[in-house]
Amino acid sequence: MELKVHMGEQLLIDDLNQLRVFAEVARAAGITGAAKRLGKPKSTVSRDVARLESSLGTPLLARNGRRVVLTEAGVLFAERAFRILAEIDEATDAVASATETARGVLTVQATYWLGHSLLIPLLPKFLTHFPKIDVVLELKDFANLSTHDWDVQITAGTLADSSFAARRVAEINLRLYASSGYIARCGTPQSFADLIKHEIVDKHWANGTSPWVNFTGMQPAAIKPRLLVNDMIAILHAVREGAGIGWIPSFFAEQAEDVNSLIHILPEFKVEPMPVFAIFPRRRIVSPKVRAFVDFVAESLAIQAPVYRSLVK
Repeated sequence: MELKVHMGEQLLIDDLNQLRVFAEVARAAGITGAAKRLGKPKSTVSRDVARLESSLGTPLLARNGRRVVLTEAGVLFAERAFRILAEIDEATDAVASATETARGVLTVQATYWLGHSLLIPLLPKFLTHFPKIDVVLELKDFANLSTHDWDVQITAGTLADSSFAARRVAEINLRLYASSGYIARCGTPQSFADLIKHEIVDKHWANGTSPWVNFTGMQPAAIKPRLLVNDMIAILHAVREGAGIGWIPSFFAEQAEDVNSLIHILPEFKVEPMPVFAIFPRRRIVSPKVRAFVDFVAESLAIQAPVYRSLVK
């Protein structure tokens, strides 16, 4: 596809692909990351950027070994490139919306535990319902909302960036659990203060999701984890194996093969449910494929109320 862009009387760009390649390099801050994302050889990505720089008559990237940074002109051009590509995507969405056919490649990002527990069980049915949509599911240990190389992101906790549209699709209750083996070995805490004497399995909490801050009379800093991980599923496995006491989504415990292997600790202490959102770029016209996916996830999780929503009671 050709894009004719003029600056004064001079023709600058005649290949939209070069613009997309440069935008990916700018997002990934490197040739390697962009090549992986685009599914192209690094040599091809480098060649496309070089041709774009030749057309513009100025360098867009400063190369220092493996590190690539945008030049001043590169920063300026990247801002406009993102805007042009967004407008092209919006125009494409408008045409697709007019035909009301959900089609194309849908890129979804989520943390590992949300992806494994909420999304993957839903995807086979979604793909059956929407045969013209292909899904790329990217599971990460954290989400970076500053990049726009995804269509939908599933995230938990407080929303920090209002530049995105969001729909609340689920709520999850966290509870304190320990294994029956740990309780037999170390006893059952009778109060929240007793937790200081116990082994704690914890994680880095992001987006205002930490359950510790919901308790009054006890500073989160007083809780010193013996094992600190970066994923909820890791907490589940560690607690189940007797590593200590930790916060686990209720449905994780309820879906465990041996329900009795996990014991709910201090049930009188309750925390606010953790909201789960589907986030997508804010546009005048929402892409049919995005709308189809978000609606499907929200409706599916609502149907599965005994599994997910019952945790909010």
